[in-house]
Amino acid sequence: MIFDMKLMYMLFSVLLLVSCKKEVRLDTPDFNVMSAAVTFKTGQEGKFYFEGTAGIISFYSGEAGFEYDKRIGTTSGVDKAKPVKGMSDVAQESFSYTYTTKGTYKAYFVAKNVNIYDGKEVIRVVDVTVTD
Repeated sequence: MIFDMKLMYMLFSVLLLVSCKKEVRLDTPDFNVMSAAVTFKTGQEGKFYFEGTAGIISFYSGEAGFEYDKRIGTTSGVDKAKPVKGMSDVAQESFSYTYTTKGTYKAYFVAKNVNIYDGKEVIRVVDVTVTD
């Protein structure tokens, strides 16, 4: 009788664990980028300001080797991103970058929220002009 009760309790516990499915909800990042000026001077730090939240933020300056290819949603070969924020980092309110060459650039900020099941991202673009 005691053995039957233990067996029944174990089966019930296993059934309960198997039948429960925890749904993991992943939100799209609520993320926007602003800049005090879209014209920066060569060699001087330009500042971008963030609103909202995101788990991961990457920055593509638009300079050669740091361009974002929006057609395929990723970099094309050698292009690299500068990490701005990682999952375990505290929230970022701003980011500074120094352009070294005069020109016009499209600066891309890619914000992501990820877990083991899924990933969601938003892309923000800022047109930047760099002068002497």
